[in-house]
Formats: sequence, C-alpha cells, structure tokens
Amino acid sequence: MPLIRDIAPADYPVVEELLYLTDLGIGGFYDPGDLDVVVAELQGRLVGVAEFGLHRDFGHDEGREAHPGEQTFIYTMAVAPTDRRGGVGRALLAEIARRAQEAGDTFLALVPQDGAEGAGRQAFFRACGLTLYGPARPGAAWGCPVSEILAVKDTADAAGE
Repeated sequence: MPLIRDIAPADYPVVEELLYLTDLGIGGFYDPGDLDVVVAELQGRLVGVAEFGLHRDFGHDEGREAHPGEQTFIYTMAVAPTDRRGGVGRALLAEIARRAQEAGDTFLALVPQDGAEGAGRQAFFRACGLTLYGPARPGAAWGCPVSEILAVKDTADAAGE
C-alpha cells in the first residue's frame, strides 16, 4: 500500500516529471500555488500526485443544473505509468475524500483531463464510483458523494486489496 502524504518542496522536481510523463504537465518549474497537494510513495519512490481544493464551487457559474454546491474539487491526479493498477490512484482518491469529509465537504468533483489517456482516466474514475453529472460535453464534470468514495475504500480494505 502506498504512503500518502503532503507534498514537500523537495518533491517538486519529481512531481514536475510525473505530470510531464502523464501528459498533464505544463512544462517548467512546478509550483502548487494555493492548491492542496498530496503525493504517493512506494518503497521510497514518489509515484503519484493529486492536486485538489476544499470548499470549491466549481460549476455554479457554468449553470450546471446538477451542481451540488460547495465541494472538494480535484484538479489533477497522476500515477506513474509503471505503478498503475496497484492501488495508488485509489489511495490518493481516498485520502482526498477523507480530508474532504474532515473539512465538512460532502461531494467530490473533477473534470477528467482529455488527451491520449482520457478514456483510461474516465474508466478509472467510473470504477471508483464517480459519474458524469450534468450534460455530456467537453469539460463535463464528474463527481459523487464523499461517503461513496470512502465506502469503496472500506470495501477494498476489507477484501485485502
């Protein structure tokens, strides 16, 4: 199981490379700005990263009819290609859900990034319990109650996954 922890400045170059490898980087020096960021370590190697914000109101201004109001929003989530299908992504998602619950947010949302891996990202988020809300269009938001993410994690933990 990966160790999930807050990002440290020493992690920035590795995160920059990880985002580049997964077609999510913008190039240049990594700076998380005001985002919350957690990283995943396996055997001392950084293999995953997730950028998110608590208490966000993404979607309200776009008039999304199914918009749940204030929520935790995941901006970016990446796992090294060599370390996928090992629980890293689910562990990152579960940690964000845990922090969202502690902060009083009840809904988790994101917009899966497009690109070469877009279909795989959508399949991963669907398997974790997130679904499309609002109309299907480019940049459509996905989400689910935080409790559903935590329930999936608890089920996986009980099964020894």
